[in-house]
Amino acid sequence: MKLSNRTILTLTLIMVLTPSIAFAASPVRKPVLYFNPLETRQQKGDNSWKNAGTAGGEVSRGESKPILEMGPIEIPSIGFKADDAAWYTAIRAKTVFANEADDRSAPVVNLENFTIGLLMRVNGPYFAEENIVIGLQTEGVIPPRAHEQVVRIWLDVAGKGIVQNVSIAQNVIQARHDFSNRKNKLKLGQNEWHWMHIAFESGKSVTTYLDGKEAASHATEVKWDPEHDLKIHGIFTSNFDVQQRTCNCSIAIYRVYDRVLSADEISKNVRNSLAVDPASKLAVTWGKMKQGF
Repeated sequence: MKLSNRTILTLTLIMVLTPSIAFAASPVRKPVLYFNPLETRQQKGDNSWKNAGTAGGEVSRGESKPILEMGPIEIPSIGFKADDAAWYTAIRAKTVFANEADDRSAPVVNLENFTIGLLMRVNGPYFAEENIVIGLQTEGVIPPRAHEQVVRIWLDVAGKGIVQNVSIAQNVIQARHDFSNRKNKLKLGQNEWHWMHIAFESGKSVTTYLDGKEAASHATEVKWDPEHDLKIHGIFTSNFDVQQRTCNCSIAIYRVYDRVLSADEISKNVRNSLAVDPASKLAVTWGKMKQGF
């Protein structure tokens, strides 16, 4: 049986797109913060990182901005691979995205329970005073004042190797307690991409996940009040006032949900977050294949 070029093209298209569409299953929807260079079509000249989440807005660069890079991302241990990905890389101290409290273009979110997801890579030795990957808080005052709410993800400069720490606090006493004890540690190898998730249930628990698998969980008495506006953002650092604390790392996705995601939802995000929109892939693939015929 002789097949026409059109029939061959259709069959080939189905074969090409089937795994792509399966891989492109949508991640969990409606994060309040969603920073992903691909999603917001960032350009190398952009001086802010746009938020694709429901809170909108953007976070401006600090003294200098991280470098936008493109290429493949792979996590062999879970079979994750994306050939066409994009990420930002901090190349020295004070290379950050961060905003001050009066920046009206920055997102404003209100959280009680939440889940934070980070697809990131540690690139090498520390910069001077480097310790914080991201920070999200109500104020930029140091030390924190009563009722300030803050979450920070740290790289431990005092320990051996690369260790990730999570600090979640509402007031000065709780902040000192959580910052000094820093539980939920995760060891990250250099030059390796990893997915980290932190699920916080107010007054109950903090659970961390590495590459979609639960790594640690502990009870917490820290409670968050959703009436407080979280408006200070730092990516590669804690906030604008202390932007010399820059992590020597790359970030492809930073996502925050206003609820605790289940273990199944986190696994889904880990495996599908860099999927290409099937409709867009269809148009591109169809165009390339027509040229081939």
